[in-house]
Parts: sequence; C-alpha cells; structure tokens
Amino acid sequence: MNLMKSPQVILAVGLMAAWLIADVSQAQEWTRFRGENGAGQGKAVGLPSKVTIADFNWIVDLPGSGHSSPVLWGNDLFLTVTAKGNKERSLLCYDAGSGKLKWKWSEAFKEHHQHRFNNFASSTPAVDAERVYLFWGSGDHIHTVAVDHAGKEVWSVKFEGSSSDHGTASSPILVDGLLIVQCEHKLQQRSAVVALNCVSGEEVWRYDRENEMGSDKEKTAYSTSVVYQGKDGVKQVLVVNSTHGFSSLNAKTGELLWQYNPGFKQRSVGSIALSGDVMFATLGSGGGGKESVALRLGGAGGQAQKLYSLERKGLPYVPTPLVYNGLFFLWGDGGILTCVEAETGNKLYQQRVASGTFFSSPIVTDGKIYCGSREGKMVVVAASREFKLLGISQLKSGIHATPAVANGKMFIRTDKRLICLGGRK
Repeated sequence: MNLMKSPQVILAVGLMAAWLIADVSQAQEWTRFRGENGAGQGKAVGLPSKVTIADFNWIVDLPGSGHSSPVLWGNDLFLTVTAKGNKERSLLCYDAGSGKLKWKWSEAFKEHHQHRFNNFASSTPAVDAERVYLFWGSGDHIHTVAVDHAGKEVWSVKFEGSSSDHGTASSPILVDGLLIVQCEHKLQQRSAVVALNCVSGEEVWRYDRENEMGSDKEKTAYSTSVVYQGKDGVKQVLVVNSTHGFSSLNAKTGELLWQYNPGFKQRSVGSIALSGDVMFATLGSGGGGKESVALRLGGAGGQAQKLYSLERKGLPYVPTPLVYNGLFFLWGDGGILTCVEAETGNKLYQQRVASGTFFSSPIVTDGKIYCGSREGKMVVVAASREFKLLGISQLKSGIHATPAVANGKMFIRTDKRLICLGGRK
C-alpha cells in the first residue's frame, strides 16, 4: 500500500498544511510605532469590543513609567521605561506568550526640560531580526542605542549639543538596513534627519536643516517618519515640522526630492497617514489640531500637490490619523472622531466617542478601531463609513501609549501595567 496516496495521509497532510497556513497568518511582527510603516493596522481577529479582566491572557506591573509603545519580533516583546527618579532608563524584554520578563538593559541619563505631559521614555523603539534601536534625550544631547536580542549593547551614537523644547518623542524607523532618526531641535540649534547603518551605527547620510534665525517658528518635530514608494520605485522618507513643512528624502541617499511648505504655524506631533498616493497630516498646539493638509504624491516631476485641507473642529493634534479602506479616521484629542474619504476629504461623519483626553493613536484590527484615553478608557468603534460605537471599557490606569498587535493578540500599555488581550490562551 502506498501510504502517501492513502486518504488518511492525504487528509492529515491537508489538515497540517491548513494549520500551518492559519498559524502563519496569525504571525506578524510589530517593528515600530504603529506597526508596518506606521499604518496602525493589525491582523488579530475576534478581539472583544468591551473587555474585563477575564479577557486578559496576562497582566504585568511595569517597573517604571513611559509613553512608548511595545514592539515585537517573534515571541519577544520590547518596551522602554524610566525609573529611579528619572535617572535611569531601561529596555525590557518580555515573553509575549506568558508576560515573563526575560531581561532588562539599563543606562543612566540626565534629566532635562520636557513638557509636563511628556515622559523620558516616550519614543517607541524599532526592532529587526538582530537588534532593538532606541532614540532618546539625555541632558544636552540626543542619542540612539542598538541592543541585541540578548540584551547586550551593540553600539551607541550621540548627537551632541541637541535638546528638544518639550523633550523627545519622535521614534526611529528602519528602511533597507538603515536606521533613520529625526533630530529636529530648538531654533538656535542645527537640525537634521540622519540615517545610520544598522550593523555598525556609522552615519550613512545626513540631511541638514537650516536655522531660521530671528523667526518665532519652532522646527522641533515629535512625529515619526513614514515611507512612500511611488511608481518609479524610489523609497521616500516623509518628514514634517512647522518650519519646513513636508519634506521627502531619498531613503537611500538622503537627497531632498520635494518639499511642500505653505508656511505652517503649528507644531508637528501626530505622524503622517498614507492612503495609496494620498498623504494626510495635522499640526496643532494646546488641546487640538489647528492645521491640516492632504497631498497627492507622485505628481508631475515627482512633486506633491495639495488636494484639500479640513476645518479645525475635531482635528487631532497628538493622535496620528488612521487609514482604513480608503478612509481617514481622525481621532481628536478631546474625543471627537471624524471620518472622511481619503481621496476627496468629503466628511462622512463627526461624532463624540467619549469624554476625556486622547494622546494614544488609534489602531484598527478585524474592522474595529481601538483607542485609549489618559483616563483609562479603551474605546472601540466600527471602522466603517457609518458611525457605530461598539464598546467602552474602563481600565485601572491611564493610557498614553498606542497598542501593538502581533501574533493574533493585542498588547496594551497603561501607565502602570502591560496587558495581553486575545488569541489562544
């Protein structure tokens, strides 16, 4: 009898293949702020719209504070905290399946001025198969550190004489073996976007920003870059600040490809959202967004062309806009959610979803949008053209960080705890 042709073996092989395909479909790295290219789109299914402690796979108390988001590679979850009276900062590695702490890497740092709503562990790390990359401030300099997956420091690069008006918040990104950091600082200091070799930390290219002496504009940026690849195949790093507006840099060389600068007056905190060839971003101050623009990328001569701007009401300042199925979902700091068509800016609805303040950015998974408030509310709405509130849950501590989604699960960082939700327990 040929076992390979028997119905039982064929069935078993088929079931094994189906299991492997299903298992692979659940696997997903979450390597930077808001996941792949900062889109905030997860692949977990079946997550509840309203949660209780019974829905959590595990909960761990954190040994410090921070606003940074978790990042994951395989079953390793990485998170930063600051502790010991703001004199020590740590990178923690947890087992994503159990919540067990695997190792901790720490370094001393010098406390420096920052906004009262900021934190010394605000920048989200980036991670690849070999290393975790950190980007943060210490006294009069900003630096980046590479740590391997066993918790050993590999290299460190300092950007001397640099400090940020309200502390650091921009997160590093990875593009084809390069770590790209946005060193946008005070008016009296030189500013630059820098690409470092991931293996060695050596500087590969630098795009210097010129100071505008005597100007009252602030060029500090707290947003995180995204990557756009047009029909020509060139990968562009898109960056924004109020002094220079939007800039596109060749990811390989650092060459300036185009710039859109109508004279913004507000600060860049929320990052850029991309829907195909349409990018959208907001700038603001105080409690909300004040300016916005949507640009069509890949136009004549490779330049960006303005499509539209939106009215100020409900614009986000800190939360990054979310893209899903050709729609922009704008989650305002004060709890107002606006949904517009990405191509036209046509408003489909604008609704208050909850009271409170939202500094976390929304993410979407399984057709549901999740966003947390500083008061500890986790709000879930349908990612659709019609407004539908699906659930509001009250957690025991506030939420500043944006959740991560990987391996069919959601990882929520609150001010005091790290929580795993969903997937097979």
